[in-house]
Formats: sequence, C-alpha cells, structure tokens
Amino acid sequence: MERMWSLLLAKQVALGGSAALEGVMMKAPWAWALAVRLPDGQIHVERHEEPALSQRYPWAKLPLIRGVVALWDALSVSYRALARSAELAGEEEVPKGALWGTVAFSLLLGIALFIVLPGFLSGLLVDAARFPVLYNLLAGLLKVGILVGYLRFIGRLPEIKRFFMYHGAEHKAIHAFEKGLPLTVENVMAQPRFHPRCGTTFLAFVIVVSILVYSLIPAPEVLWWRLLARVLFLPVVAALAFELLYFSARHNDPVSLVLRELGFRFQALTVAEPTPEMAEVAIRSTKAVLGERVVA
Repeated sequence: MERMWSLLLAKQVALGGSAALEGVMMKAPWAWALAVRLPDGQIHVERHEEPALSQRYPWAKLPLIRGVVALWDALSVSYRALARSAELAGEEEVPKGALWGTVAFSLLLGIALFIVLPGFLSGLLVDAARFPVLYNLLAGLLKVGILVGYLRFIGRLPEIKRFFMYHGAEHKAIHAFEKGLPLTVENVMAQPRFHPRCGTTFLAFVIVVSILVYSLIPAPEVLWWRLLARVLFLPVVAALAFELLYFSARHNDPVSLVLRELGFRFQALTVAEPTPEMAEVAIRSTKAVLGERVVA
C-alpha cells in the first residue's frame, strides 16, 4: 500500500477569542480526515474525498516540483481543517479571505524572521562578497539559533505543549499503520514518537540546503538585493530540502541515517509523548483517511 504522507493539525488555536477543539488531521494522496475531541468527550470524525494535486496532475510528481506542490497542498488542507475545527467548537465561520490573509502574514513573518534577519545579521559580521561560504554558514547557524530559541519559547506555553503531544500521537499512529499493526491504543503508544517524514525534519533540511544554495548566489554589496535573492531562491531551497527528506526517509545508507538523526534531534523540540486519549484521536483520524467506516 502506498505510504501515507500525513500532517498534524492539533489544535488549540484561538479563533474569535476561544480555543478550537483539539484534534488530528491526516492527509493521504486520496483524501484527508479530521478527528476532534468534543467537549463531551466524544470524538467527531469526518473524511473529505480530495485527491492530492500529485494525483490529479502527472507533472506534480516530478522531482523538485513535487516538493513545492506537496507543501502547497498540505498548507491548503491544513488551514481548511483548522477552520472546520473552529466551526465544531462553535466559533463563527472565519471568512476565507481572513483565513488566507493569516496564512500570508504567517509566511511573511517566517521569511522575515528565518530568512531575512539571519542574512542581515550575518552581513554585519562577515563580508558576503569576499567570503560567501562563511557568510552563509554563519547565517545558517543564526537560523538554527533563532529556530531553536523560538521552539523552546513557545514550547513552554500549555496549549503548545499539548500541540506537541498530539504531534507525537500522529507520528505513533503512522508508525503503527506502516508496520501493518492493528490500530489499537496499545500498539500506537508502543511506537517511537519520531518519524523520518516529519515537517520539523524538513525545516532542519531547509537550513542545511540553504547554506549550500545561498553560497552559490553572487553576493553584491547592495544589501537589499542580497536579502531579496535569499527570498527569491526560497522555493529552490524548499524543493531540494523536500527531495532530501524524500530520499533519507526511504534509505538506510550512512548518509541517510545521519540526516535522519539530525531530523530527530530537531523533532525533540516539537514532538512529545502523547496520552492514550490523544492516541485514540490519532487512530480515529488514521482509520478515517484509510477509508474505514466513519462515525461522526
């Protein structure tokens, strides 16, 4: 059976002043499913038949292109699932424009914080035109520092702690599925919480690839163009990082094992041990996306 590329949407996200329901969204190439824990303790499950872009357009499976397509596909579905979670929590419907406005703002903030800022700070210490490799290496180290600091800071928030626990539940459920085990709470809880296809590993690979790619870009004296070039080449970096993730998750050669271990180190910041109740939610979402009977 084709492996399921999944995405967690756990969430206690403030929409309209109160928290959305906690839940897990699983995405497969053929559909996506959402399971949320209702206030009365019951689990609401729903499945949405929606083939991924890679299933609808053959060109979307091409190397390098498939990474950008998969990221866009996952982002689109995840925010719709988040909006649905808010609806189930009794929130007012979020206008589509406002939702995508939030997405755009988040992307711009991420670019500014993790792309532009490290490049700017690195330029204050190293002459980018004379020492491009050193400049990009320092920028990469600054990215790591900013990312780790950011994740450690938000990880102290109670809502985010539970988010990270649901993240672990999602990983455990995927491991059990891929091993062909019955999806029971006992089997799921016994699985490792780290997974080689995690989005956190992807972020780690983005940093590694960015050091290499940006070192090949001419670094003129004009600061604004040097920083803009880093933004313009971000799709290339993301595409290569995805291919690195795709390769390392499927091989056991020494290089892949080292890359996988690097990803696991980063996952330690965003993946926590879940409770059995969280594992139950992840199981229901997994079963739904696999096509088993859904009971809302």
